[in-house]
Amino acid sequence: MSTTRKRNILTAAQKRELCETKEREPNLSNVELAQKYNIGKSTITDILKDKERWLVISGDQGNVKKFRGPKWPQLESALSLWVDSALNTKQDIDGNILKTKASFFARQFSIEDFSQSEGWLTGFKKRNGLRQFKKQGEASSAPSPESIEADRLALQQFLKSYDLEDIWNGDETGLFWKMEPSRVLARGPLSGHKKEKSRVTIFCCTNATGTEKMSLSFIHKHKTPRAMKNLNYKNLPVYFFWNKKSWMQVSIFNEILLKLNEKMKRKRRKIVLLLDNAPVHLILDETKEKLDSINVKFLPPNTTTALQPCDAGIIHSFKCHYKRLFVQNRIDAYDDVQDGITETLSGYSVYDALQNSAEAWSMVSSQTIANCWRKTGILPLDDDNDNDDDEDLVSDDEMILDEYVFKFLFNILLLGRDKTSTFSY
Repeated sequence: MSTTRKRNILTAAQKRELCETKEREPNLSNVELAQKYNIGKSTITDILKDKERWLVISGDQGNVKKFRGPKWPQLESALSLWVDSALNTKQDIDGNILKTKASFFARQFSIEDFSQSEGWLTGFKKRNGLRQFKKQGEASSAPSPESIEADRLALQQFLKSYDLEDIWNGDETGLFWKMEPSRVLARGPLSGHKKEKSRVTIFCCTNATGTEKMSLSFIHKHKTPRAMKNLNYKNLPVYFFWNKKSWMQVSIFNEILLKLNEKMKRKRRKIVLLLDNAPVHLILDETKEKLDSINVKFLPPNTTTALQPCDAGIIHSFKCHYKRLFVQNRIDAYDDVQDGITETLSGYSVYDALQNSAEAWSMVSSQTIANCWRKTGILPLDDDNDNDDDEDLVSDDEMILDEYVFKFLFNILLLGRDKTSTFSY
């Protein structure tokens, strides 16, 4: 009585292993392989005929039993090798790049029926374990701690020839000028509402002692906002600029440099201005000819988080003060409605934001600024410069802000949003 062999279906990983075994041991017969994997001899023959398909299987596909291999295995094998090389050299790859490179290999192999369809792309990514990821931060491009320390020492040497009052740093930052707090206190879940994302760009610039600060540069998206009609812009507490995206631009940056240069020229001083190497920080030739009172020194690439004073807490302190002033403005507006002074909530305009930005900048203390400079360690060493509690100063700003936020939210809960009106621009 003959026994029927139980049907055994190999996974893709087992088929790859079988093909690799045959390559390592070419004298191994198909009968021996069939006995090892408990499958028929004809099945072994079919698998080995299609070995190019199975040898390119990735680890993510190892458990697949019913596998639809690539229609163009030679093309995909070449493309897979190219992908590995690109990833090893930290090159960016996306779907369009894969399609373009696949078309190149198709021409090289004289494949005329290749179609770079989305279906083929999806299959190739699955067969090669490729997934889409969002790039996070700049950690891979950050220099080593040893490199940063060497840059720090080099800056100390460079800055020795300058008085602390003549060492300056400037940087821009985005400011969402009327975004309300997103974290609230309540006795139960609260429904959210669309966040206000009106944005301006602020450029801050100050010296190492904190005794001198350049007026803020305030970049808005409109040349003449409704709330600022009929105003003399020369009397504003900030330098007002505009472009459609409210971003820093090369032309604006150069104008800011010339304003600072003129200020130093009137005082007959020669300063050094430390800047990061952002693409927008491009000094035009006509500007270079006029910078007779400023020596611009660019920080080493990818070191701003460690070496730039504005990023060490100066901008953070400015934003804490601004948020406090914004919240106080909203408290006053809610109180006016609650006390019957006004029927609807008064708006918060870009002119209010401009005024509060200037006031917030004036509230950043010289002590906080000096502490942030010392925190970077780029200033020439001085035994008399003891580190103060700059972190405590920033924490105090945040504690004050929390008190105002709490009162603001308390007023919202009492008054309710049904009495609110749309902010004006």
